[in-house]
Amino acid sequence: MSERDYSHRDVVDKLGVKPGQVVAFAEEAWRIDPGLRERSVTRTGRSAGGDGVLDLVFVAADDTTDAVAALRRWKARLAPAGGIWMLSPKRGQPGYLDQRALIPAGAAAGLVDNKSCSVSDTVSAMRFVIRKKDRCTVA
Repeated sequence: MSERDYSHRDVVDKLGVKPGQVVAFAEEAWRIDPGLRERSVTRTGRSAGGDGVLDLVFVAADDTTDAVAALRRWKARLAPAGGIWMLSPKRGQPGYLDQRALIPAGAAAGLVDNKSCSVSDTVSAMRFVIRKKDRCTVA
């Protein structure tokens, strides 16, 4: 089976950023690209302030980040159908974080990984979500 080519899509499309969502940026290990931040906020029309519920969180992580702690911290603010994107340096970059190590970190935090994508030449991302069976429904 051949792989699909998503190179023509803007990264905010690949990351599933949609109008009206509330997004937060957590620069745990490094500064997130200002262009990504700007395009995300422009797309959503809003960014997080205070301690409200979030639809998307972008966490800049590297090999020094406690991924379980970061995922648990942001999960507490995540909307039931929201997602946490762990952005990490690609192989060969300083601070490289093998994404295979993130999978058990997500499970330890009560999350499941369900998507990964390339953000740039130097950064990749893995999305973590609350399992459907664990999502609370609001009446």
